[in-house]
Amino acid sequence: MSFQALSDLHFLPPKQTVSADYYLKEILENACLNALNRKPKKGDLLTRKMLPNMSKYIFQQDGAPAHSAKRTQDWCKENLKYFWGKGEWPTNSPDLSPIENVWGILQDQLDRKTPAPGLEEFKNMLKYGWSEICPNTLEKLIEGMPKRIEKYILLKGGYIGK
Repeated sequence: MSFQALSDLHFLPPKQTVSADYYLKEILENACLNALNRKPKKGDLLTRKMLPNMSKYIFQQDGAPAHSAKRTQDWCKENLKYFWGKGEWPTNSPDLSPIENVWGILQDQLDRKTPAPGLEEFKNMLKYGWSEICPNTLEKLIEGMPKRIEKYILLKGGYIGK
């Protein structure tokens, strides 16, 4: 995610685990680079350019094993100019990551709907909800990051809430 766009959702094939190899090939090399290389400056959240100025982004991941694997870290350092590597982002800090708020918004949307009767319908509900996230919401989440980080520092790493 960025302050003005979202990447496409990626659905794991049945029985697939997210190994470092899978993450590198399917997520980073395909989905991430495709999203970062988008050209249109306007349009919906899933097709517009992620950032108008690619020198003002930070690529940050959580501590999932596939994210923190040496091979993944090396690839990110080589291919993503502004990458925060393992250890630069506080561990166990989901209340700091704006994407966690986006997942919460998506969950709220799904909670208001009738449960999907099958997997394909559920995927379609997720895709629709993802595409309906408001651009202003993304902007506010990113703009709020400095204050959230300040609060996190003041609390010496404690839970900051909303």
